[in-house]
Amino acid sequence: MSEIEEEPIRITEEDIAEANRLSLSCPICASAVEKNTNSPSLRAVICANCQTLYHHTCWQQNGGKCATLGCGHEECYPYGTELGPRLTISYADLPKHVPKPALSPNGRSKELKAQEKRLQREAARKEFWRNLFDRIRRAIGWQ
Repeated sequence: MSEIEEEPIRITEEDIAEANRLSLSCPICASAVEKNTNSPSLRAVICANCQTLYHHTCWQQNGGKCATLGCGHEECYPYGTELGPRLTISYADLPKHVPKPALSPNGRSKELKAQEKRLQREAARKEFWRNLFDRIRRAIGWQ
């Protein structure tokens, strides 16, 4: 029994960024980064490159750069700020769905399918008889 070798898992930069966004603990102090804090030093900031969450004070204590391996970006912005125009789509923007009629076979396609089945049966019969006669011929030793 052979094992089926699966493709290796590929981790992309988007995967890392998503994991960093889902992690709600600061990579510097390992405590929770809460969105709504009253203390300015504990307000949440996010790395502009890899989207990792930090406390503002922790970001500053790390030299004002990202601590994520391979990032080292030096820009951050407050978590939850709008970075540009937001795209909004309403139902009026979507095209109306018009169902297409189901395709039903016409008389010609039914005719062609029946002809194809008939030809396949004839070919199978010819092959059956040819194999049978070849076996009989070999069994009696006639060439």
